[in-house]
Amino acid sequence: MKGAIAAIIIGAALATLTACSSATPTMGSTTPPPSSATARPTPAGSIPPDGLDADEILPTAPPATTASIRAAETLAGQVMTAFARPTVDATTWINGLYPYLTQSAATAYSGTDPAQVPVTTILGQGSVVEGSTAYALVVRVPTNIGEYTISLTRKNASDPWLAERITPPQG
Repeated sequence: MKGAIAAIIIGAALATLTACSSATPTMGSTTPPPSSATARPTPAGSIPPDGLDADEILPTAPPATTASIRAAETLAGQVMTAFARPTVDATTWINGLYPYLTQSAATAYSGTDPAQVPVTTILGQGSVVEGSTAYALVVRVPTNIGEYTISLTRKNASDPWLAERITPPQG
């Protein structure tokens, strides 16, 4: 009798443990196993999973100085003067632009056919768009086909400006 009772207790215990710890469904079961990728709510006051805190104030770049803005306007004029030469051969055209371009811009513009460049004349000094920083700014340059937009950038405030993008007028 003791053996029968012990067998029943052991069988019940095994059945209970198997039911509690089974992570895989048994044959014929339609219930999927629990997922380890379930979303968990973020407790109040903790940093969300993306690592960004919506209330955190991030540092901003210092504004461009007056001297820096003047240098950028001068460079933008030089960029457009080198760019607006549709009558020169491709090698002469890109070699004239290289000193003013970032490495990625030089790569982007290296295959350009200057005969396809519609601008031929710069009509005046460029002007820096509001919101410029010591590291990035935009200059609008008037041309015979409208205002070109030149995006300038640099890594340090003491570095020279370089053109990252030359954008034709809208329209």
